[in-house]
Amino acid sequence: MAAITSAGVGSGLNVASIVSQLVAAERGPADQRLSIATTKANTTISALGNFRSLLASLQGAAKALLPGTSGTPSGLGKLSANPANTTYYTATAENKAVAGNYSIEVVSLAAASKRASDLYASSGSTVGNGDVTISVGANSFTVNLADGANTLADLRDKINAASDNKGVGAAIVSDSGGARLLLTSRSTGAANAVSVTTSLFSTTVSQPAADAVVKVDGFQTTSSSNTVTTAVDGLTLNLVKAEPGTSTALTVSLDQKASETAVATFVNAYNNLVKFIGTQTKYDATAQTAGVLLGDATVLSATQALRNVIGGTTASAGDYKTLSALGIKTSSDGTLISDPAKFSKAVNTDFSAVQRLFAADDGIATRLDALAKTLLADDGQIKAKTDGLNARLKDLARQQQAVDTRMTAYEARTRAQFTALDTLMSKLNSTSTYLSQQLARLG
Repeated sequence: MAAITSAGVGSGLNVASIVSQLVAAERGPADQRLSIATTKANTTISALGNFRSLLASLQGAAKALLPGTSGTPSGLGKLSANPANTTYYTATAENKAVAGNYSIEVVSLAAASKRASDLYASSGSTVGNGDVTISVGANSFTVNLADGANTLADLRDKINAASDNKGVGAAIVSDSGGARLLLTSRSTGAANAVSVTTSLFSTTVSQPAADAVVKVDGFQTTSSSNTVTTAVDGLTLNLVKAEPGTSTALTVSLDQKASETAVATFVNAYNNLVKFIGTQTKYDATAQTAGVLLGDATVLSATQALRNVIGGTTASAGDYKTLSALGIKTSSDGTLISDPAKFSKAVNTDFSAVQRLFAADDGIATRLDALAKTLLADDGQIKAKTDGLNARLKDLARQQQAVDTRMTAYEARTRAQFTALDTLMSKLNSTSTYLSQQLARLG
């Protein structure tokens, strides 16, 4: 008798269904265990990523309360510089500026050097063959005119395209029905005067190079540009119009609104982080569900460290050693609540102490920035935890592959067993039928 290859043909058993159910029953617990572990690892990695992001935002808000480098102003203690009349200049203040009142006189503006060539009939007029050397201050370069490329327009193009041209622009301007080559220094100031050396044509000064001249409280300073940074330490004056003999008052004072905004941003960033931690680490007794980070030692440790900083004391801050002294208190859920009126009073009473509370060596923003750097470092706790979870995911993937391989073998073995049973039962049924027929004949 030929072997039975279709499950159930000889016995009437639904071999395919039986095998499928046996395989499902065998692999179900393993699949469920691996699926639960994989989901938990992925959700934890995602939660830690959000934790890192919120912590980085808090660090950024803390840094904004610290003095910056290279004169960058701090959000806390930022100064505003306000001219009584912006017709002549505008001004900005850096963190090293000093509050006060100044009298500013714009005597003259800085100007760029300009030289014009002889008059030619048109831009296509021939200038001649030879070298033209152009100098801007201490820098110079040379272009060459030759047959086929020696017009006024050619000269302009060669100057502008010269690779060693670092400081002059060339243009052709109309004049009395003719054309002139106009050379303009790209930088203002007396040190950037343009000069031309050539036997092909002559040039004249159309605008002399000049430094800006500014008087502050009667004391004069010069600048090669109209952005003056040397008149008052920490102040930048952007000159607009010269008016010799006319002085305009400049008031440099604390930008209290900027300080309030910077602190409010810090408080909001902290609250966002605290709310996230609260959601991810709580247990809902009614729903009997736990937050993804419930009991996570890394997050619990980081949270306690953050609370210690926020609730800490800055010894050098005088009457404002704690956040609560500024009207910033911790609520029952761990978030911060601000009293704007109390903060404003503290700023007006002793702003220097308020600054020290945040920015001193033991200040809140200083310590929080240092803590965040440690937590967010490549060798920090959060990164280590995340790396461990990613390694766990790889191991779970390997376990899943092993289960798949084992189940493939189990299915093949089970199917073979039931196919053999089906074949045997088919043979037995045939024998039974044959015997029944023979007995019937004997009867």
